[in-house]
Amino acid sequence: MRIVMRTLRTTAAVSAALVLAGCGLPQTFSRGQAPAPASTATVTAPVPQTVVVPPPQTVYVAPKGVAASSQWYAEPGWVGSQPWITLTPAPGQTPCQWLRARGYTYPQAYAAWAQNGYPASWSATGDGYPCQKSYGVQH
Repeated sequence: MRIVMRTLRTTAAVSAALVLAGCGLPQTFSRGQAPAPASTATVTAPVPQTVVVPPPQTVYVAPKGVAASSQWYAEPGWVGSQPWITLTPAPGQTPCQWLRARGYTYPQAYAAWAQNGYPASWSATGDGYPCQKSYGVQH
């Protein structure tokens, strides 16, 4: 009877070891001891980095021979990027006077002049620069 019991215990131990091996649990335990607890591993997937790219900007460069601080507003690209200004001067009021009275800057007045086809009547001095009577000499 002792031999049968020993054989049954051995068979049970071997069967338990095989079952635990199939489950991925540790197999190292001796008679009378519980199996060691399985350790837990944390796997972290790489997190993609977020890259913030600023929107492209248009930089206008003064024409050759013109100081950047003096007539940068004369660049066709800058003039073309300005919103259209609908002019509604009162009778006896010039477009330049109307622009100045409404708070438009000289560069905005220049853009309005360009958008309206560079009318000669906007240059009271006849030198090709618009609105100098309203804004002062700008060249």
